[in-house]
Amino acid sequence: MLRDLELHHVYDSAEYDLVNDLITPLLSESCEYWRGVGFFTSAWLRTACRGIVKLVSNGGIARIVTSPLMQKADWEALQIGDNAKRDTIMHDILYRHVADLAHALSKDTLNALAWMVADDVMEFRFAIPRDFDMGGDYHDKVGVFIDTMGNIVAIHGSFNDSAKGSLNGEAFSVFRSWEEGQRPFVERHQSRLLRLWRSGNSQFEILTLPEAIRKEIVRLRTSSRPYESAKGERSSDGSSNEVQDYGVELRPYQRAAIDAWKKNSFKGIFEMATGTGKTFTALAAAAERRNHLKHLAVIILVPYLHLLDQWKVNSEKFGFFPILCSGTQDHWVTEVKSKIQDYRFGSLSSVCILAVHQTASTQRFAKSVKGLPEESTMLIADEVHSLGAPRLREALLPLATMRLGLSATPRRWYDQEGSEVLLDYFDGICFEYPLEQAIGTFLTPYRYFPILTLLTQNEREEYEDLSRRIAKLASQVSEHDVDTEERLKRLLLQRSQIVSAAENKLPLLLNLFKKQITASREAGVELQDVLIYCAPGKHREILHAVSSLGLRCHEFVHTVSMENRVSLLQQFVRGDIQVLIAIHCLDEGVDIPSTRTAYFLSSTTNPREFIQRRGRILRKFEGKPRADVYDFIVVPDINYSHLRKDHDFSLLRREMPRFAEFSANAENEFEARAVIREIVNAFQVLHLLDAKPWDIYHEVMESVEIKSRS
Repeated sequence: MLRDLELHHVYDSAEYDLVNDLITPLLSESCEYWRGVGFFTSAWLRTACRGIVKLVSNGGIARIVTSPLMQKADWEALQIGDNAKRDTIMHDILYRHVADLAHALSKDTLNALAWMVADDVMEFRFAIPRDFDMGGDYHDKVGVFIDTMGNIVAIHGSFNDSAKGSLNGEAFSVFRSWEEGQRPFVERHQSRLLRLWRSGNSQFEILTLPEAIRKEIVRLRTSSRPYESAKGERSSDGSSNEVQDYGVELRPYQRAAIDAWKKNSFKGIFEMATGTGKTFTALAAAAERRNHLKHLAVIILVPYLHLLDQWKVNSEKFGFFPILCSGTQDHWVTEVKSKIQDYRFGSLSSVCILAVHQTASTQRFAKSVKGLPEESTMLIADEVHSLGAPRLREALLPLATMRLGLSATPRRWYDQEGSEVLLDYFDGICFEYPLEQAIGTFLTPYRYFPILTLLTQNEREEYEDLSRRIAKLASQVSEHDVDTEERLKRLLLQRSQIVSAAENKLPLLLNLFKKQITASREAGVELQDVLIYCAPGKHREILHAVSSLGLRCHEFVHTVSMENRVSLLQQFVRGDIQVLIAIHCLDEGVDIPSTRTAYFLSSTTNPREFIQRRGRILRKFEGKPRADVYDFIVVPDINYSHLRKDHDFSLLRREMPRFAEFSANAENEFEARAVIREIVNAFQVLHLLDAKPWDIYHEVMESVEIKSRS
């Protein structure tokens, strides 16, 4: 009887083997076992073998509610068991195979599972979200044990029914019906589990096994695609450019990137232009390693929440089914630990963990994944440049022996230390595929229109004042003088904000829009597919001004919820929204290939930002022969009677690298250069027409190094 067991109030895996010390004794004394669990695999039956055998010998039954997320082999076994209920021949075959249940559970687990389903010893039902749009899986972990005398034990904790019971940091609370103070807990757990089994609850509906089979609601957890490729073949090593078992045909440069990564001992960074398929290339590399090793753990790190869903969809195309880890996801720690345990004990051939950079850099995340075996763990870092920041470097996990970084701009802007950390961890940049190679073949050609913009009198005076203060403070900075450095940074930021938010940009923008609206009407089409990047704090003003022209506009900023962002992008593609106005939210990872025109009002000098922004509009799209970039470049007024060579040259110098980068690959390169040539010539710095951002960066760093030596 259950009363005869010496049960503790709490079982912690740090002190107990949860299966052998708790689950097996409870099953052995029970005639009914009710379980609600987020994840079930037949491998658990092997670990709880002794208890299951005793339950069956007691004439007992097991009733299990789980989420529709199962191993392919387990799902097939359940279907065989369901068929055997109506097919006596199949039932006899199954029974002969499991005459010795203990032996079958340990050696032929799937047949044993099928038999127990066929004979109603074990019944499964599936908890399905009532609102599919809201998503979410059933994640409860509750168990109820009942003996022949009506004694009941309820357990509640974080333990999944997977390969091994004692998971890192897992625990169960135990409640006994015969102890007065614990009876309400037992009754509550029993009633909610029975209610769920019979009719579901407000969050989940319940499907029986036949209903689940008929509706095909089970999501199979498998490491390879359950269907053949388009050519009817399955690849064993994934080493060609043909359609693989993951259904994607690699471009030649993507194949070359993977080969370079292999030659670099499975480490390196792909420096590939935005829009050239870094995501698919990385996942293809991971799929090849899985095919070769026969097992693989993949940790994928992305910078923003909206990229979790994008990477999830793409990962599933390659047979990886990720656990999403972020501050907005519930239960990820438990699910990560559970899957890792199943992976280590052979129940899963692969495990995929998908986390945002912020979450991945926490100790909580590091502890959750520490059980992964180093020799079969791969880390993929999307927009890897972000992980060079001091607060995010903890996400660069030492346990991953296979490492792959992705970025169009992997080197960090004015952060030599952060760049070196990344290059050291990933063992350098192993493959480069620049924009000029991709344009015209894999990316859309573009035209570049620099829009020369002057500061107002007040802005100019403030800019000059800040320049004088910056020059004075810069001469006072000494090594380890943190306070002066911080003051200098604040002044530089204030000065850059003057340029970024220059007042004259808006009238110029509106004038351009009026001309384009007129031209569109004359052509009998509607102006659409337009992005505007503006300075922080300016988007509302620009939104109001552009909307007043009769255009359907919407902001795309951090205050817009993730759900609304998806809806906005869909409306933008359909043309319901003509203009999107953004600050930073469209910088990285958002796919909006229909975009034809972009206006850069924010005069950022960071190549990571403006190169990523340009990349947003260069993706190929049907009926889109080219894209147009309008860049509002703030320049000195060479006709101004009080022209100050030093201050005005600093203004020109900060804007020119972006001009050089954008014009160099544009269809109308020489037309764009002609717009600014007179101003550049006035300062006798024609070489700046070709000075790319990193050329200027290296000049500045060399200058700083020389000064520090003198």
